[in-house]
Amino acid sequence: MADLRFARIGKRFGGIRALDGVDGHVDDGEILGLVGPNGSGKSTLINVLSGHYEADEGTITYGDANLTDLPPHRIIETGLARTYQIPRPFSTMTALENVSVPFMFGANPLPPPVARESAMEWLSFTGLEGLANEPIDSLNLHQLKYLELARALAARPKLLFLDEVLSGLNPTEITASIEMVRRIHASGITLVIVEHLVRVVTELASRIMVLDRGTVIADGDPKVVMQDDAVVTAYLGKRSRRAEG
Repeated sequence: MADLRFARIGKRFGGIRALDGVDGHVDDGEILGLVGPNGSGKSTLINVLSGHYEADEGTITYGDANLTDLPPHRIIETGLARTYQIPRPFSTMTALENVSVPFMFGANPLPPPVARESAMEWLSFTGLEGLANEPIDSLNLHQLKYLELARALAARPKLLFLDEVLSGLNPTEITASIEMVRRIHASGITLVIVEHLVRVVTELASRIMVLDRGTVIADGDPKVVMQDDAVVTAYLGKRSRRAEG
């Protein structure tokens, strides 16, 4: 059992303070929804926790492992993986080759034939098996999002960050994707979902953390959090009727 914990996380970009003393945790086995308005620091926090950015201050631990200063490839070895908001496939490879890479170069590398067989399982899971040998430039946004997910799952994570993996999908695709995320969670993977679509977060998350201007303004039960006056103000830019009354 391993919980992710982070304390006093700070991150600056020039004169902009993107994260300002963020404290939080992700409990083993839960689905945490990470939400907030544009520019609130959601993706920056994921980038820091996954090692894509180095924190200017603060500490990060996962179980007994101190992740604070580890590079991304070492963090992956501890069991953390992530998707990117904008898919980042290897453009000169096929879909199958893209998903095979984590199997061949991860903490416990597999020989190419076994890696391809394992990669095909995740392509099938995400409905992309029919596109296994297709070049990347033939895939649409929906398919690229699913390829990004398949590649992250190929890293065999214990905890997976999903950074707006459902953005840009139509309502039918979103419904199917919600069920897919539930199956991923049921397989034993802890999830952190960064998402603008409130429907997705409230249907999936057991807990919601809300960021605004680089700080945590709410953390708790989704139904309670999404009615919080500070959260409503952050999203709508005005006070709720309850606060005005």
